[in-house]
Amino acid sequence: MKVAVITGGSKGIGYSVAESLLKEGYCVAITSRNIESANQAAAKLVAHGDVLAIEADVKNYQSQQEAINLVLEKWGQIDVLIANAGVGNFGSIEELSLDDWHETIDTNLTGVFYSIKASLDAIKKTKGYIITISSLAGTNFFEGGSAYNASKFGLTGFTQAVMLDLRKHGIKVST
Repeated sequence: MKVAVITGGSKGIGYSVAESLLKEGYCVAITSRNIESANQAAAKLVAHGDVLAIEADVKNYQSQQEAINLVLEKWGQIDVLIANAGVGNFGSIEELSLDDWHETIDTNLTGVFYSIKASLDAIKKTKGYIITISSLAGTNFFEGGSAYNASKFGLTGFTQAVMLDLRKHGIKVST
């Protein structure tokens, strides 16, 4: 048995990855800020395997810890963390609100840090995988992308540093 946790797993990239992993025989936990969205996704995904829907906000460390605890209670291990949850707030520096800036950085960068920290002990035990979902915006800047570019450039650098930190534990990290 292999277990994967996917933040932001109720739609888009996260949903597609969940579906693929279920078809490969993984047990999959999908998290979402919106439990209704997670439950709707899980209701479709269950046709492919064992899935767990969890309400969790990556911007809240305690929420991430609680989500990981639910996964460990159900399956006892975590082999893969896919830090996928993300937001895109765009606008020139003149237009971008403080709230939009913080939501983007807190979700796309700090949320990944929280997700990894909360799951790290479990992933060390399985010598598992951590995959962060970045973007071309993590290597290429564009007009109106100051917050999004900052979050994704930061995520790319963070992921590379975490890879160096965790390779001694046999954990594979990539973006």
